[in-house]
Amino acid sequence: MKPDKWVLVTGGSRGIGESVVEHLADKYNVVFTWLREEEQARALESECAQFAGKVIGFRCDGTCAAQVDTLAANLLSEHGAPFGIIHNAGITRDALHFRQTSQDWHAVINTNLNAIFHWNQALLPAMMTKSEGSIVMMSSVSAIKGNAGQVAYAATKAAMLGMTRSLAKEVARFNLRVNSVLPGLIETEMVQVMAEAEKKILRKGIPMRRFGRKEEVSQVVGFLLSDGSSYITGQSLVVDGGITI
Repeated sequence: MKPDKWVLVTGGSRGIGESVVEHLADKYNVVFTWLREEEQARALESECAQFAGKVIGFRCDGTCAAQVDTLAANLLSEHGAPFGIIHNAGITRDALHFRQTSQDWHAVINTNLNAIFHWNQALLPAMMTKSEGSIVMMSSVSAIKGNAGQVAYAATKAAMLGMTRSLAKEVARFNLRVNSVLPGLIETEMVQVMAEAEKKILRKGIPMRRFGRKEEVSQVVGFLLSDGSSYITGQSLVVDGGITI
């Protein structure tokens, strides 16, 4: 049976976002956004043809309110209100705080935080009218643990936790839920390119002595969209193998 609900995954062409798209595609129609990875985006669409849901990607810069508004209007016109939004798009631009350029600082804030505002402004009213749905913020353990060189990144990921709690209170009466997922060190492209010696040191700092798998994060996202989490809102779920214990 074809799914009758659709969800949006921002930054869904690679890494955790790609895994989230694949995991959700068997139960929902999935729209994902991408910015520079067209080849990966088209490959993901093809790979997801095997699933029950329809998967399609659109190039959209979430930092540009005009681009978001245009795409959101088209999606709402064609599909109606989304059942879910997974705010996954993000960048790091790591640097020691006193050496970070203003350009990089604002790029991180705009991509990781302001884009969430743009998408919520465009889609939340329709979701509130429909009175069902779930929003998931892809935060990070950097929000609560902190990492040298990630002041900008950690600031945005911590802000997402505050947004989660406050927005959850605002929209609960409309039967909408808002939660965050905080991944730790996950086997993505960023980890795979590290030197083996560096990875060995990092693994020693994880109580479970391994990096997380992308599907272990996407399964949590799926849970937060499902009826199994119907009484969970305003919460932050840490998926880190114990690194923040």
